Amino acid sequence: MRTGFQNPTNDFRSIPFWAWNDKLEAGELVRQAQEMKSHGMGGFFMHSREGLETEYMGEEWMSCAAAVVEAAKNMGMHAWLYDEDRFPSGGAGGLVCRQGGDPFRAKAVTLEIIQGAPPQDDDVLAVFSAVIEGDKLKQAARIRSKLSMEAEGTFLIFRCLVSGGCEWFNGEAPVDNLNPAAVAAFIDSTYEPYRNRFGEHFGGVIPGIFTDEPSIADFHSVYPEGRTWLPWTDGFAELFREKRGYDIADSLPYLFFYDEPAAKIRHDYWRTIAERFSEAYSRQIGEWCGNNGLAFTGHYLAEHNLGIAIRMNGAVMPHYRYQHIPGIDLLDEKTEEWLTVKQCTSVANQYRREHVLSEMYGCCGWDFTFEGQKRIGDWQFVMGVTLRCQHLSLYSLTGCRKRDFPPNFNDSSPWWKYNQVTEDYFARLSSVLSGGAAVRDILVIHPTTSLWTTIGSDPYRFMEWMDPSLQKANEYEADFIAFMKALLSQHLDFDFGDELIMADDAFIRENQLFVKHAGYRTIVLPMLSNLLDSTLSLLIDFVYAGGTVIAVEPLPLRVNGVRSDKLRLLLEHENFHAVGTTRDCVTALETIRQRRVSLRGPHGFEIPELLYLLKEHKDCHALFVVNHDRTRGCEAEIVLQIDGDVEEWDPLTGSHMRIGVNRKDGSTRFLASFGPAASRLYIVRREAAPMLTEARFAHRLPHEQQMALVTLPTLSGFARTMPNAILLDFCSYRVGEEAPSGQLQVWQAQKNIRERFGMRDSHYNGQTQRYRWADIAHPHDGIPVEWVFSFEVDELTDGDVWIVLDGWRPSHIRLNGDLVAIRPEGWFIDRKWPRIPLPQLKKGRNELSLLGPYRNRDEMENVYVIGDFAVNRDRRILREPEQLSVGDWTLQGYLHYPGNMIYRYDFVYSADWVELTKGCRIVLELGHWEAVTAEVRINGQCAGHIPWRSADGLDVTEYLQPGMNGIEIELAGSLRNLLGPFHQIGTHNPWVDWTFFQREGSRDDPGYFVKPYGLMRPVGLYVRNG
Repeated sequence: MRTGFQNPTNDFRSIPFWAWNDKLEAGELVRQAQEMKSHGMGGFFMHSREGLETEYMGEEWMSCAAAVVEAAKNMGMHAWLYDEDRFPSGGAGGLVCRQGGDPFRAKAVTLEIIQGAPPQDDDVLAVFSAVIEGDKLKQAARIRSKLSMEAEGTFLIFRCLVSGGCEWFNGEAPVDNLNPAAVAAFIDSTYEPYRNRFGEHFGGVIPGIFTDEPSIADFHSVYPEGRTWLPWTDGFAELFREKRGYDIADSLPYLFFYDEPAAKIRHDYWRTIAERFSEAYSRQIGEWCGNNGLAFTGHYLAEHNLGIAIRMNGAVMPHYRYQHIPGIDLLDEKTEEWLTVKQCTSVANQYRREHVLSEMYGCCGWDFTFEGQKRIGDWQFVMGVTLRCQHLSLYSLTGCRKRDFPPNFNDSSPWWKYNQVTEDYFARLSSVLSGGAAVRDILVIHPTTSLWTTIGSDPYRFMEWMDPSLQKANEYEADFIAFMKALLSQHLDFDFGDELIMADDAFIRENQLFVKHAGYRTIVLPMLSNLLDSTLSLLIDFVYAGGTVIAVEPLPLRVNGVRSDKLRLLLEHENFHAVGTTRDCVTALETIRQRRVSLRGPHGFEIPELLYLLKEHKDCHALFVVNHDRTRGCEAEIVLQIDGDVEEWDPLTGSHMRIGVNRKDGSTRFLASFGPAASRLYIVRREAAPMLTEARFAHRLPHEQQMALVTLPTLSGFARTMPNAILLDFCSYRVGEEAPSGQLQVWQAQKNIRERFGMRDSHYNGQTQRYRWADIAHPHDGIPVEWVFSFEVDELTDGDVWIVLDGWRPSHIRLNGDLVAIRPEGWFIDRKWPRIPLPQLKKGRNELSLLGPYRNRDEMENVYVIGDFAVNRDRRILREPEQLSVGDWTLQGYLHYPGNMIYRYDFVYSADWVELTKGCRIVLELGHWEAVTAEVRINGQCAGHIPWRSADGLDVTEYLQPGMNGIEIELAGSLRNLLGPFHQIGTHNPWVDWTFFQREGSRDDPGYFVKPYGLMRPVGLYVRNG
């Protein structure tokens, strides 16, 4: 394990979503794959994405895929498949529905409430006469015969309707994933063509395939406005009668109106939906993958919310058992989606899946840092994730593509050269935490079947945020998440037990309840109202076998949705314990048995901010501990109910050291210190106990273990790593010889032009894929458009200046009226963004004019002027400063600068200091700094990296020499201050999508909000005892 930890293989390295989002060129794809390999990634998912201009699954697409599969083979990488055109999965970019017609299109049962005689339409499932008072259904009677046109009263009309189409699915409807034949057609349209072309690589170079957010009630479904609806499929009534034994059509009102019969009807409806979806989709695809040597992975829609997950899936957890690598997505910077992660990792543990994959980091914005990667990744890994799928690595940034939920994980990002630092860190963690068995003996019954009894679709308030049943589910979820956090923060780790899974794969052995391979000695019922009859039978057998069940009140009342006296056999057993609160539940669990892992503070209580994962491997245990607090550190005594020697392994450097421990009565105790958002990894081996030694803190917080030596003097110099830039995102425009417009943001100007000439709207992400329309001639292609930009120069500079173009290419460029030769000299940021030399700027107002024919396929974007100059806060160009000061570099002439900054110091390590520090370690501390990551170089050698705050305090002893030393600190910037978003309040948003780049009205601010970057306080050297 140690060798694998120091040099992890591709099996443990990240697999980013590689966004194939433009006209693809095999040579460029191979180059980008080589970049991924050389910067530490283990593979990639070939993922169709917004902006694609190569026909999805066409011959050119397949040829490009063949080129990167061959390249991956030659480089020793993994080329993973992705099964859809964008997302969600199931429709093959609309092909399944176009070929299969209405039987394959998503369907719904809709409710219409009318006064007077109901229509006699063919799509009517059932008609009821009704008495409604307010929003309550007082009476409903099904009408089985035709009514006369003179009939009076209130009628409920239930129809089976087929969804209309939408742009997102290339003009088609969402697919019907409840129809096994539609899923089979999806396999035939996507999986089989890949098998026919690349089957020889399945299980090798191509390890698996990702399915993305399949569901049964897609957000893009289109039904008549004003009608409430729930998912349906052809033959559902017959399936329901077969499974549940009665006619669902007789009870349809209770899916929409709540009364006592509704609990049973809704329970049975959702159970039938859940079983059909998991079997039709995940089981069918999972079995196909298993039979063809592919690992099936991916994630499901709305995993994060109990109520909406039911509306979208029926149940989420049953799907994971059919995945060889269960997966989730967890976007933006949240580390609070406890439900999302725990549902998936529970099933993975029960089915002994080696890996859990997480699609992560999307929507975090261009300024996302390595510390952000660590904080999010650590939290997910301590919850059981083992593989990262970064969202996204963009093939192209051109046009709309750069607004596709940034950041971007490839060489367009200035921090890319340091990417291997995070890759190695997480690969090392994965090599230790993958496989094995999580040490947990508590099973918490998941509340899905309880919520089945309540979730419906309100006739009057059916929008998700208004539906009363979803609001109640959210209220329950808040209490449920608090319950989860209470157990985890008190270090009572657990798995979820899904009742559908348990009905198939749970059993009692001695005094343990097993779900597949995982055994549990204590079962917890968290405020449940319902149990399946199969679950109740298991729990009764369990308590009679000596197991313990704890239930947090209120206690279950229903079995299979119906109030039942059968529960008494469980509730009245001596091994059943009812408690009133979550706190009481924690106390009961503490009383029943000793914690497997205790993380105590000096006061003797558990430290709630510390989270842990304990994995049992063949020859050792691995313990991963994470401080979930971003602002405060702590010291802890770690107590394990394992007798063994302990080593700490450092995932950042690959090093390891033995820890002093106390071993007594089968337990092991040692001390540790955690900085804010810090983590530690330990390996515990059962070896002969050494002589007892007094435990001591192996690590202390920096301010407690060192003394100041010197603050580095004033900078001796600084350097940019790329040209400085000024963004031009406001312009005027004119068509032909018309009068020019007023000043507009570029996207607004383009929107006006496209609307006027009937061109496709391109200002938003989410339209029909470009490969379906971009090459089709438009009647107004070629209209002459001139875009005029202006900027101010306060001080003339001597350096070169270029204009950088993203998207549309003009036929003529003029600077201050003079024609500019369009002769590109290389590129800037993206290889499709040419940089064109400009003549000398003038003092005062400068005007850039871009003129040329404009077409439907064109994307006009912001313009950038780059060169050797400074840009002040008023966005005026001036000479660069001769020196950089400690503080924000955006205030010192680098407002829109997108690159890295190198700070240079000359430090004299005098003979007196050499003598004073003999036998000690010299540590360099950055203190407060704002950047993506940092590298320290001393006398031309890399002394190490400081990618996050908890790694601050870099040991540089071996790199210092007596006398003069040259110290360089390179802070990595980002594209945030060049690409935005700018015109919204605040410098940082926890969720960034295309809408943040195109603000209007009250959401728009004409100012420029930028992210601070730089060394914010003097750098220090400290002496630490050796």
